[in-house]
Amino acid sequence: MSLKQSFLIGLALLLILPAYSQNITQTIRGRVIDSETLQPLEGTSVYLRDTDPPLGATTDTQGNFLLENVPIGRHILKTSYVGYQSYTIPDLLVQSGKETVLEITLTPSAQNLNEVVVEEQRTPPEAIEPLSSRSFTVEETRRYAATFFDPARLATSFPGVVGVNDQANHISVRGNSPNSLLWRLEGIDIVNPNHLSNAGTFSDRRASSSGSQSILSTQMLDNSHFLTGAFPAQYGNAIGGAFDIRLRRGNNQQREYTVQAGLIGLEFAAEGPFAENSASSYLVNYRYSTVGLLTNVLGIDFGGEQITFQDLSFNLTFPTQKAGTFTVFGIGGTGSNVFNASRDSSAWETQKDRYDITFGNDMGAVGATHTISLNERTSLKSVVAASALSSERFGDILTEDYATQRLEEDQYQEVRLSITSAITHKLSERRSITGGFFLTYMNYDLSSNEGDSIGNTPQTLISGEGDGLLIQPYVQHKWQLTDRLSWQAGLHYTHFSLNGSQSLEPRTQVQWTVSPQQSVRLAYGLHSQMQLPGVYFSTIPTDVLGAPRPQANLNLGLTKAHHYVLGYDYQVSETSRIRTEAYYQSLFNVPISTNSSSSFSTLNLFEGFVDEALVNEGTGKNYGIELTAEKSLSDSYYFLLSSSIYESKYTGADGIQRDTRFNGNYAVSFTGGKEFLWQHSEKQRVIGINLRANYLGGLRTTPIDAAASQASQTTVFQDDLAYSQQLPAYFKIDLRISLRKNTDRFTSVWSLDLQNALNQQNVAFQYYDVLQQKVVTKYQLGLIPVLTYRIEF
Repeated sequence: MSLKQSFLIGLALLLILPAYSQNITQTIRGRVIDSETLQPLEGTSVYLRDTDPPLGATTDTQGNFLLENVPIGRHILKTSYVGYQSYTIPDLLVQSGKETVLEITLTPSAQNLNEVVVEEQRTPPEAIEPLSSRSFTVEETRRYAATFFDPARLATSFPGVVGVNDQANHISVRGNSPNSLLWRLEGIDIVNPNHLSNAGTFSDRRASSSGSQSILSTQMLDNSHFLTGAFPAQYGNAIGGAFDIRLRRGNNQQREYTVQAGLIGLEFAAEGPFAENSASSYLVNYRYSTVGLLTNVLGIDFGGEQITFQDLSFNLTFPTQKAGTFTVFGIGGTGSNVFNASRDSSAWETQKDRYDITFGNDMGAVGATHTISLNERTSLKSVVAASALSSERFGDILTEDYATQRLEEDQYQEVRLSITSAITHKLSERRSITGGFFLTYMNYDLSSNEGDSIGNTPQTLISGEGDGLLIQPYVQHKWQLTDRLSWQAGLHYTHFSLNGSQSLEPRTQVQWTVSPQQSVRLAYGLHSQMQLPGVYFSTIPTDVLGAPRPQANLNLGLTKAHHYVLGYDYQVSETSRIRTEAYYQSLFNVPISTNSSSSFSTLNLFEGFVDEALVNEGTGKNYGIELTAEKSLSDSYYFLLSSSIYESKYTGADGIQRDTRFNGNYAVSFTGGKEFLWQHSEKQRVIGINLRANYLGGLRTTPIDAAASQASQTTVFQDDLAYSQQLPAYFKIDLRISLRKNTDRFTSVWSLDLQNALNQQNVAFQYYDVLQQKVVTKYQLGLIPVLTYRIEF
């Protein structure tokens, strides 16, 4: 072979290899079904609009489709079927490490005018977002800066949602307390699914609906929903917000694995079919915390606490030929944070330094679902589950000779046994009706004791055990009145057997489709929520006879709220939209003190206990306007700009209208990012730069009476000036830089998250420090870097 021939062959290979390296491909497959009847839709067109040549397929008799040899990267996937709204996924991410498996639900349409544009595929039962709701995807949870793969932290990018403390995922929705949040998993309500619920609270006591980190790993999550008001009829026992979390199904055709290691945890996930040619599948994930590396290696200060947690999750799927689909799911986690006081008193700088404090938190939930299409017009879904939560906290003060005396002891146990079932029937092409129920048995056992000084016997703050049945039937009717006008009406009923409290709650929503790009929606709902167990079982210190009164508030009724929402949507393009919502919430039946001079209201409760006798005579109101501009990831960039101006007020027994604890008045959030792609050898690399900035009005606090605090040696607030003081404005920038590499065998991702990248000092709260004998300001977390590596194969 001549030198010239060798050169030409070598040159040809150099030209061919880059072209070959760009042909790393993967498979997209899935199923298309009717959103109401769950019947497979044979003949649905599924195609990628952005490939050349276009890739497409048509669903078979079971609604299945298969797209092979799909180039890795982001694609626009579209589906269309006669008589149904067309469906677009504008930023579908296809990676070499795992197949992309979709379940797409299409909604019947009276005309072909509408197109549903989503961030990712929807999951039953809701194919169209109700007003004041937002779907979020697993990919968003991983992509957004400093979410630490936590859905609740992701939600702070949404309008009307404000983070309460950086140490945890506590969120306030439209001025409501974090306690007003509902957690739903696989269609059924569960106990608080978060680790270390005392993190970031003023009193270091447990919160009821949040914690340091979600037990739900993103390796397990399917695309889910977050609702902020005027909920449809199937949601109850919440007046603030609701997380409706779905677990994804494991791949039923091939085995796949994920390993993730980082400064906050190690994770291992596996999925696949149970056997060859089996339609059944498994998905399991285990996570072990490595938060100690942040403290021991990087010197990050978490208040001097040793933090550990671990969790396990699984989802098993068993489809059948005629009996429908069964799943068995479960999540469980255990964690603790421990603070040990120095045995050298010269090292004590704050009053906490003199305490040994131990907090432990265990949570678990296990359940089974059954979904079946009964006929061409009817579907049935049922879920049964058991969930439990246990926590304990001990605070031991050191005496002058370093002996310990227990001054604080909290114990809490909650068990829920739940069943829900719903049947949906399509009355006609324009009308459908859903009827169902939630039945939950709740059992509580809790106690809290606290002493005020060394040598004194701790006083009982909470003590009791009890149980009750929460019954929630509902019905909902959807009607496409005309080609442009649709109406949804429902009724929800709540009855709590512990004290006989009940509520009948109408819900309705009207949507007018002005044009293919514009729609106007109006929604109303009456909502209610039971009180916290710490309210029902609180012990009042003394009555007129000087004896403690245990469970003095056991007969309190439900807190109720009228929600009114007006919304306008403008679909600017296939990948961008503008949305604005105005809302008004009128709260009533709010527990307040029987003391006519008291400013207390349960609307301000977050953690801790109640030491007053209460009655359901308080009121409150939340109102505001929200604006969102959003572009999904296309042309290599995305953004989400959300802003809200709001007021949150309450009136206590003293008749004075005040700001609530969570009235920040305004909130602005910008989340955005860009991807840079290039090819090299037989690999594809993508660098992602993602940023999130939050600028929030400060939350409210009550001024501290320094003189009274010094006299009593504890923090004493000026209750007549409740929540009259606003903390300084909150500002934080988070940054995420990632490198994603696709090869023909695996996908790997390196990422660096910087929470509070500018190390901004934001005020958390103030308290009277007994050791320093002055009012001290406690700040939120500073810069926290989290390096993570994930590989999928």
